[in-house]
Amino acid sequence: MYQGNKTKATNAFKHARVIAEQLVQESPNDAPRRAVLRAILAALVHKGAAIAEGKRAVEILPESKDAFDGPQITATLAQIYASTGETDEALQLLDHLLTVPNGLTVPVLKLDPTWDPLREDRQFQALIGKHRRKL
Repeated sequence: MYQGNKTKATNAFKHARVIAEQLVQESPNDAPRRAVLRAILAALVHKGAAIAEGKRAVEILPESKDAFDGPQITATLAQIYASTGETDEALQLLDHLLTVPNGLTVPVLKLDPTWDPLREDRQFQALIGKHRRKL
């Protein structure tokens, strides 16, 4: 994630946070803007704030309201959970997301570095096996 320079990356995320927070203030009910902010907060290791923003974005744009963008917002929350060590919550969302159209697939979970924090988890491996059989 840092491409070898954690200090430079942290500074970039801090700058991005200021911009993202301004965008959320301008449009507080814009779930995609909140999704970006929560990803930045997670990268800056602001676990509580990242999860709170993620939950708020899901409340603003639930899958029941938008079957196209809603799952994307849910997937971003799953990424935040994964990156902040909230494995059970991430796996619960992933199990659901693998049953609805949204672009998340077993091969994506196996290859995308976003999911590296879960890669060695036995429950993650079981989830992969469960949904691989459905292909």
